[in-house]
Amino acid sequence: MKKCHLLLINGIALGELFGLVFSLFFSYLYGLNDYVPSVPTFTDHFTRPLNAVLVSVILWGLMGLVFSAGALVFKVNYWTLRKRTIVNFAVYYCGFTPLAILAGWFPLNVTNWLFFTGIFVLVYVLMWMINMYLVKREIKRINQKIKK
Repeated sequence: MKKCHLLLINGIALGELFGLVFSLFFSYLYGLNDYVPSVPTFTDHFTRPLNAVLVSVILWGLMGLVFSAGALVFKVNYWTLRKRTIVNFAVYYCGFTPLAILAGWFPLNVTNWLFFTGIFVLVYVLMWMINMYLVKREIKRINQKIKK
C-alpha cells in the first residue's frame, strides 16, 4: 500500500513538472514576454494571472495523478493483459479528457472532441505498441540468459 501512495504522489509531482515545462516551452515558442500557464481562453477566466497559475498547477497535478493511477491497473496480475489495457485506457481517457477540457486545451464541441479522441487513441496505441515491443525484447533477452 505504501508503494501505491508513493506512486500517486510521484504522479502528481511529475504532472506538475511536465505541465510547467510544457507551459514554459509554449510561452517561449509563441514569443511571449510574460509566462502564461495555458491558452488565452483558459487564462482569460481569471482576474489575476496568479490564479490561472494556481489552477493550472492543480490541474497538472490531477493529470499526473490520473496517469499514475492508470498505471496501477497493470499491477493487477490476475487480470488478462487485454482487460488491464482496456481498464487502463478507460482510466486515462475518462480521467484526462475532463481535465484537458478544464485546462482549455480544446474548445468543447463535437468536432474538437472527436479530433482530441482520435489523437488520444493514436498516441495510446503507439505507446502501447512501443511498450509491448520493449517487453517482448526484454523477455527474449531473459530467455537467452536462461538458456546459457
